[in-house]
Amino acid sequence: MAGFNTSTHLRRSGRLQSANFAPASSFRGALLYGATIVLSLAWAGGASAQVIDQYLNAGIPGYDTQAGVTVTSRSRPEYDSPGVKLGNFVVSPSLEESFGYDDNVTGRSRGAGSALVQTNAAVGLAGGWSDTKFGAGLTLDDHEYLSETNQSFTNWSAALGGSHEFGRDQLSIGYTHLNLNQTPRDLDVPGLDQSIAYRVDDLRANYHIDLGHIFIQPGLDVSYYSFDNGRAGGQTYLQNYRDRVVLSPELVGSYEFATRRRVVVILRDTQSDFDHAPPGAARQNFNDVSALAGISYDADGIVSFRLLAGYEHRSFASSQYRTISAPIVEGSVSWTPTGLTTITGTAARYIEDSAAEATTGFTETALKLQADHELFRNVILSAHASFFIDDYTSNRGSNGGSQDYFTGGVGTSYALTRRLRLGVDYTYSTRHASGAGAPVDAFQLQGNTIFGGNYSENTFRVTVRVAL
Repeated sequence: MAGFNTSTHLRRSGRLQSANFAPASSFRGALLYGATIVLSLAWAGGASAQVIDQYLNAGIPGYDTQAGVTVTSRSRPEYDSPGVKLGNFVVSPSLEESFGYDDNVTGRSRGAGSALVQTNAAVGLAGGWSDTKFGAGLTLDDHEYLSETNQSFTNWSAALGGSHEFGRDQLSIGYTHLNLNQTPRDLDVPGLDQSIAYRVDDLRANYHIDLGHIFIQPGLDVSYYSFDNGRAGGQTYLQNYRDRVVLSPELVGSYEFATRRRVVVILRDTQSDFDHAPPGAARQNFNDVSALAGISYDADGIVSFRLLAGYEHRSFASSQYRTISAPIVEGSVSWTPTGLTTITGTAARYIEDSAAEATTGFTETALKLQADHELFRNVILSAHASFFIDDYTSNRGSNGGSQDYFTGGVGTSYALTRRLRLGVDYTYSTRHASGAGAPVDAFQLQGNTIFGGNYSENTFRVTVRVAL
């Protein structure tokens, strides 16, 4: 969220993956939907948030997670917007206007800068009854570049979900529709001439079974991706071969050996079926199996961590494509040395889908560090740094090179009243492409797909937020 969430984001296009460590999807905090709207869930606070996960709201049943109380999530009744109460439900509308400057809108080594006007609007509905909860939300994220109008884009999303308790067990179901955009500054995209839209429909359900100290949660996620075509490097860039249906059943099991201390096992099986084939190639249909095991541990609220490690194996229906296997990890640690400071670190390594015709996937490693400090009750200072590296493996077995992305910055949020906040943030980002003969502004993967090359970017914003 511009000005109010300076945690770092990954500029990823066309991905929908939720790395939920908690073995249960609780509905805690649903009534605070207005304070945790979809756009505040990004890994990032930069000018072009492309993580799909940021649009999957933690305040809607079926998408929520069990997050610990931190400096930024702590309830502040004297400064939190109350929302509008309608019976058993609370409606939480909000509007943000950000004004600033981005010195590299085009994502080139010598890119063009522009003044930026960003609008974030959201309305959420949350509430329910003793054993049944419901949530819904609409969001709008509009980026207008005054000097580079062809780079402007608008993301929006709509989501709803519900949960019902059957004794100690709980069924959660959620649906989200997303209209998002790839930009020239994302990872895993060619040197786009301007933003290209894509859409995701996601339906997920899980059933949490409480057996005392043992928890079992089967779940299912079904998503559909569809991509528009565009232009890259002055040439037509076709993406319809990326349209696909992804079916992902999952089983999570855990054993609680002490309060908020659990051993966790996660098994996932993903089947991805593509609608079309890349030019001159077979469809990229694949089956992906992964297993993770580890621990979720809370040391009396001061230190909490989750660490899971395992292995992922992706095999393709066509022998034209190379099998990809890799160790994977999900980890996070949160340290609250005092009630005024929270430091959070996360790490992840996974196999991801690729936008390149010449490669079917890559292994991504992501590291993030976030620090938040409560200077005063109504003033929060934040700093963040993240690093991502994508290692590509081509479908013909040769080395496809790599891309890395770093972003970091600082920001502050100042709550004047329960309904009005001000924010200021600065973000620095840089992307680097490497590989045999890779030029500065265009990275060729097997000679036929050009990836965006090296660039750096500075973004500064001042934000005004109004909420009921």
